[in-house]
Amino acid sequence: MKEKTKKLILLVAICFATLAVLFIAIKLNENRKNDALSISGIKGYLTEIKYDEISTHVIEQPNTIVYVSNSSDDNSIEFEKIFKTVIKKYNLENEIIYININDVVIVDPIYQYAPQLVFYEGGEISDIIDCKTLKNTDKIIKELKERSVISD
Repeated sequence: MKEKTKKLILLVAICFATLAVLFIAIKLNENRKNDALSISGIKGYLTEIKYDEISTHVIEQPNTIVYVSNSSDDNSIEFEKIFKTVIKKYNLENEIIYININDVVIVDPIYQYAPQLVFYEGGEISDIIDCKTLKNTDKIIKELKERSVISD
């Protein structure tokens, strides 16, 4: 009877340890995913600014382009995969800035949707492109050429 009790206690301890390790692994994976969603895939290609810095940036650079990204949005993730190649090919790193609206409460209707490009001319918004419609590099290049961002 004593040997059976020891084995039962050992079995309960192993089950408890296994559940504890599983719970910790799930929490660590959840934290890793949340951290990954807070960083946009375009971060290494464009300069990031915060939403409350846009007005200051537009005053300093009245002709600018703002890319609105949401790092947890599938449309933004897919668009950024093809947008990166256009940025590199045409050296647009200094022409476009971006904001990541993931987990940011924004009341301005212009910056509530992602992915999109917001064009400023003379400090005023001149155009907005819904990037969900740009499914390949040719369409992105065409839209940027029409707005004289890139030339032939």
